[in-house]
Amino acid sequence: MKVALHPDFAARVRLRGDATVFVIARVPGGPPMPVAVERHALQDLPLEVVLDDADSPMPTQKLSALREVEVFARVSATGTANRGEGDLESAPVRVTLPAEQPLELVIGAPAP
Repeated sequence: MKVALHPDFAARVRLRGDATVFVIARVPGGPPMPVAVERHALQDLPLEVVLDDADSPMPTQKLSALREVEVFARVSATGTANRGEGDLESAPVRVTLPAEQPLELVIGAPAP
């Protein structure tokens, strides 16, 4: 999947260079604990990410065992995966696994 900042948003907002981007997959309607997560530096955007079982924070919960996940990206000013004040997120996208189409997550996109 592609992860990027919305161009209009990026042009008008100055984010700290040490901010962290998390790409997160979790069970839709389930607990907030991710089933897969990758951490990247803000300056790596735009980037391409492939989440898989190796990205699971809990070995008992495998991404490959799920039929559907909710995927989103978060810019964290504090560098922690937990949601915090001032964090920015992309709109969440539900994905049936295995994903057939490439996915794009855009952080800072205007609400539809």
